[in-house]
Amino acid sequence: MNFTLLDLLVLSGIVLSLFLVSLIFGSKSFRGDIHGYFAITIISLNFYLTYTRFEAYVPSNGIMELVSWDLLFPFAFLMYTLKVIKHPLGANKKIWLLALPFLILSIFQIVDFFFDFDVYDWLAGGRDEQLAMLVEMRVFSFMPYSIALVGFSYVKIREAKNLYRSEKQWLAFNSIAILAFLISCLFSDFISALFDYPIWEYLLASLAVFLIVTTYRGIHHLNISEQRRQLRAVNYLEKINQEKKLSLASAKQSNQKQFSEKTFKKIQKLQSLMIDDFLYQNPDLTRSVVAQALDLSDGYLSDLLSTHLNTSFNDYINKFRVKHAVKMLNDKKFDLFSIEAIGYDSGFKSKSVFYSAFKKLTQQTPGEYRKSLNLS
Repeated sequence: MNFTLLDLLVLSGIVLSLFLVSLIFGSKSFRGDIHGYFAITIISLNFYLTYTRFEAYVPSNGIMELVSWDLLFPFAFLMYTLKVIKHPLGANKKIWLLALPFLILSIFQIVDFFFDFDVYDWLAGGRDEQLAMLVEMRVFSFMPYSIALVGFSYVKIREAKNLYRSEKQWLAFNSIAILAFLISCLFSDFISALFDYPIWEYLLASLAVFLIVTTYRGIHHLNISEQRRQLRAVNYLEKINQEKKLSLASAKQSNQKQFSEKTFKKIQKLQSLMIDDFLYQNPDLTRSVVAQALDLSDGYLSDLLSTHLNTSFNDYINKFRVKHAVKMLNDKKFDLFSIEAIGYDSGFKSKSVFYSAFKKLTQQTPGEYRKSLNLS
């Protein structure tokens, strides 16, 4: 058995992605249906790649063929997407009707393996032409079915409003990469004939690279998501109430003479929205959202902040977010959480904005700040 460089690349992708997926199933932090669907997507792509690339070395009608891996991964990816974006279809039992092609064809293969009964041959009535047509239909149906499911996933990702930018980019990257592979496979015979160059093995090599990249990055994103869920469960009421008293007292002492009673009540309500309702933790928070909550126009809110609090809307919101992050960084129980997860929990939509705002207020990056705490 002589391996080429492409074979070694594919084999590396297969081994590494299976190893990383095993970490998902073996970690308590990653248990849950969302992580499970992601792992199944990677495993099914992995087995599809293994059987397709090393078909000559895989026993015909063997155990690896018991499952229709090529029909499993698009459905698993669709479910993963719907669960992540919290789309209602993810909880709708009718969505499982889309898994029927995978289930039916897997049953055909199980029957063939255990009972030595070829369902395709039976459906063809023993006629070779009919059998060849059924096999061709089976092979051809995989592409449009997969493209439809992954394409639908991509549309829903683009429409999602409840995702952090990094999550949206991560999901979009996966869907576009899989779509590119599927569409390239669909036209591979035409392209090979047109240019007289076999591209199939390079497509499989690109799938191996995708498995390595997407699984590695997926572990990171799954970890960040899990940490954010844990962080949201923490009770900050005692500390936040202290901040509320200090903030309101400070505003009242420094500005009470200049404020009308109506203005002071608006500022008081604004502070309460931040401190009591944790409004700053909403990554999609805008001036319009806050103005509507205060029953003010956007312009009046901006004037209120600049005239009476001497700040802009973004600086005002980021100040609360940075304070939130500083408290967590100072709390030993959050030492195991990544800086990125803390930034997301504080309401920042991206790592770069978090670092910029944090440094503007503390003169240090979050990493430098955490390091200084460990040294003290």
